[in-house]
Amino acid sequence: MRASICDLGDGVFRVTQRLPWALDHVHCYLIREDGGWTAIDTGLGTPATLDAWRHALGALGEPPLRRLVVTHYHPDHVGAGRELVEAVGIVEVVQGRLDAELSRLAWETPDDGSFAAYLIANGMPDGEAHASAREEGKLAVHPARPTRLVDAGDSVALAGERYAVHVLPGHADGHIVLVAEDSRRVFGGDVLLAEITPNVGRWPDTAADPLGAYLRSLGELERLAPVVVHPGHGPAIRDVAGRVAEIREHHRERLDAHLAALGAGAVTAYGVAQIVWAGEGLGFHEQRFALVEAISHLERLEAEGRARRGDGTWHPA
Repeated sequence: MRASICDLGDGVFRVTQRLPWALDHVHCYLIREDGGWTAIDTGLGTPATLDAWRHALGALGEPPLRRLVVTHYHPDHVGAGRELVEAVGIVEVVQGRLDAELSRLAWETPDDGSFAAYLIANGMPDGEAHASAREEGKLAVHPARPTRLVDAGDSVALAGERYAVHVLPGHADGHIVLVAEDSRRVFGGDVLLAEITPNVGRWPDTAADPLGAYLRSLGELERLAPVVVHPGHGPAIRDVAGRVAEIREHHRERLDAHLAALGAGAVTAYGVAQIVWAGEGLGFHEQRFALVEAISHLERLEAEGRARRGDGTWHPA
């Protein structure tokens, strides 16, 4: 499979990998450096992804790929890590400390049935929950073992420029972004996207109130005032403050919609999701994302004093 390659200038190339979902692509990045290039994120761990990497590197003259940086542990960003490291001889793998632990728990720990139980506890019918959990378990995710763990305040040198590490949770608890100190270029993963809003879901391994964390992350990204954000999906973002404002408004409206769903009689997160996402034509894969998004919005309503939680149920406050 061929990858789409775009020269972004200053020795940075965007490598777009295909995905088998409604969100049909993920952007990875290659940065030219003396002595060996750096890749940011990997795509899914499938043979097609590895073929696409071979095509991309071949088109760029077979540059030596020496380092991999992982923004967060979601399948499309970390999935092909092991294959890529083994195929091209990557010697350094950089990952956020918390993100690496979440990756280990998510992808290296045998399924004990807790994910299906979590979906059922939040209202998803048993059959759908077990099928969704099986589907999650089939994902091709083979993370590379990190050789360097980073925290907020650390830095990574890319093409001679210092990039500060910031941990911006919400989409993923340990999500890191890299902010160039001079050029103000940002490799942002899925924290900020131009055409869709990043999924902010309350998964079993997610800290409480991820939407609250995400809204704070948006404020931090706005404060950093990037010149450009290179995201994991969709086009680059240059009006960061404008896009942050749009996403804030989106979630304000979504919070009202979730509260209205409770008022209409929904009592579980699954029931709320079916009302809020009615008419969206969600596929099987998207249903669990809608559910965990509903939980995150209900927890934010609870934090704001607008909803209250019962024994597996939700109600207007």
